[in-house]
Amino acid sequence: MESRSLPAPTLDSRWFAVFIREHESVLQATALRLCGNPTDARDLVQDTLERGLKSLARYKPGTDGRAWLLTILHHIFIDRCRSRSRERRADVSAEDVEERVAAPEAEALPAWASISPEQLREALDKIPEEFRLVYQLHSLEGRSYIEIAERLGIPKATVGTRLIRARRRLKELLMPTATGGEA
Repeated sequence: MESRSLPAPTLDSRWFAVFIREHESVLQATALRLCGNPTDARDLVQDTLERGLKSLARYKPGTDGRAWLLTILHHIFIDRCRSRSRERRADVSAEDVEERVAAPEAEALPAWASISPEQLREALDKIPEEFRLVYQLHSLEGRSYIEIAERLGIPKATVGTRLIRARRRLKELLMPTATGGEA
């Protein structure tokens, strides 16, 4: 048997019209998924077909035409995303940026920032000794959990628990409106 090769199709606008009819539904579905709305999807497909027709000489007959068109579609979509990103950045003037950076909004001080050392001492006197001692050793003297555990003869985990409870009680005493405690 003699093998005959098929003649290569003539790549012209008529051939391209048949070619795109074959792949148009896939292009539309992909464009809609990428763009999220039908109007932008139609524009994307139209631009894809236009670019495909212009670069028809680069298409190799017998290769996957659908993949070729989808590659063009994706490249155009990415170019549009990049372009929109640049446009958004260009909308902000240098003066606006300078104004925002030069005059940041004043941040309100946290409630604990207004607590005086005297208030802290008074509140410490009101919490149980076991919690007060752990709090003082850790927060005021800067000792580690291990040092406190060795000094008091208690497990390290107990140090952590007592510290949490001391902080919670101090918060109730020093910021009663925030926790619903005493007035």
